[in-house]
Amino acid sequence: MRTLVELGLSESDLEMYVSLLRLGSAPLRRVAEEASLNRGTAYDSLKRLMRAGLVSYMDAKTHRHFIAEDPHKLRGLVTRKEEALLHARAELDSAIPALSETARSGAARPAVRYVEGVTGVRDLLLDVLTTTERAESMLYRVYSAAQVRDLISDAWPTFTKERIKRNVRVHAIAVGKGGTGAELAERRWLNKDAKAPSYIFIYPGKTAFVSADLHKRLFGIVMDDPALSKTQELVFDTLWQTLE
Repeated sequence: MRTLVELGLSESDLEMYVSLLRLGSAPLRRVAEEASLNRGTAYDSLKRLMRAGLVSYMDAKTHRHFIAEDPHKLRGLVTRKEEALLHARAELDSAIPALSETARSGAARPAVRYVEGVTGVRDLLLDVLTTTERAESMLYRVYSAAQVRDLISDAWPTFTKERIKRNVRVHAIAVGKGGTGAELAERRWLNKDAKAPSYIFIYPGKTAFVSADLHKRLFGIVMDDPALSKTQELVFDTLWQTLE
């Protein structure tokens, strides 16, 4: 009977209850045999049935005898379930405003995500594209550090082709030698002789920093914070205007 299961009773509980209805009154061992259950499972079921008000007992001289209550008492399970749901709903209604306020306050804090290895950086590059192509300007910015540029490129060799396919533009301020031009990309050099250990992406609402360890394994963090991203855009664009 699926209804009983939905009310918190198991299939074994149902077997025990039906067996007791057939037997009328019986000790644990006899009821377990009738229900084809082991003694431990039968005892656990009887305890749940007693808590539900569907089984009672009386102590005889040698054994405790269990008795199934009238099946009409099953309606009491439904009533108690309804009352519990109404009580839970009332508690939720009072708690939701506070939970919503917590969510709003949390939304003002930046979310930070760690990325690692080729797979993590590839996921980051995909996020740069998908996030930027939804923005009105379809433009992201990077500080392109020569020390990690090739490693990032190796994480997704066809990234530039995919970027162009999606019509996403990029402004790159290069730090260190190297770097080539591409369609929908503009590059200006900050210092061709400098060395920078981190590659920085600034894209709508987010800022990401990618570096490599001594074994040339990539790792980085992504900060999902529109305020930080806007500040980084302002600094980048100001610097961009001074470079050639």
